Amino acid sequence: MRTVNTLILGGGQAGLAVSRCLTELGRDHLVVERGRVAERWRSERWDSLRLLTPNWMTRLPGFRYHGPDPGEFMTAREVAGFFDRYAASFDAPVRENTSVRRVTHDGQQFVVDTDDGAYRCDNVVIATGWCDRPALPDVARHLSTGIHQVVPGKYRAPADRPSGGVLVVGASATGVQLADELRASGRRYASRLNFAPDSHVLLN
Repeated sequence: MRTVNTLILGGGQAGLAVSRCLTELGRDHLVVERGRVAERWRSERWDSLRLLTPNWMTRLPGFRYHGPDPGEFMTAREVAGFFDRYAASFDAPVRENTSVRRVTHDGQQFVVDTDDGAYRCDNVVIATGWCDRPALPDVARHLSTGIHQVVPGKYRAPADRPSGGVLVVGASATGVQLADELRASGRRYASRLNFAPDSHVLLN
């Protein structure tokens, strides 16, 4: 069984930031990521997504945006590239495509079982994010099967959705952006939606 002082679960911004700080302190550690670095930015974001903050505000410990467009807003693909450069800037010890199955404690150390074997460690940092699972309202489970439902992580573009009106549930930044995009594509207003068989719901 392999040993490491600190095992970080998740290779997104939080996991990489912790890794950078531990690297500066000279602490033995490893980041395990079930996909690629910044996987959600690569595979769970819609095509037109841009950050809500300008590029000049994009920074992590020891790293910041230095491109030619400080007043612009990065796309999801550009964000993934930003994190790739961040990881490379301090040679982050990331083991990609490694899923964690279980974390236990044997009374002395943590034991982390992964699909690439087990690790013993003194510290475990869970950096998987606090909103990685969609919150589905109870009513969603009782809608007709003729109504298509999709969560933001599975949405890419209006053209990929079935024809018909759309109801966006949730008015956070995600919901508002998606509603604006769908409206601009010519979809019917949510206020006119009557849950006809050709309608679908996007759950935010």
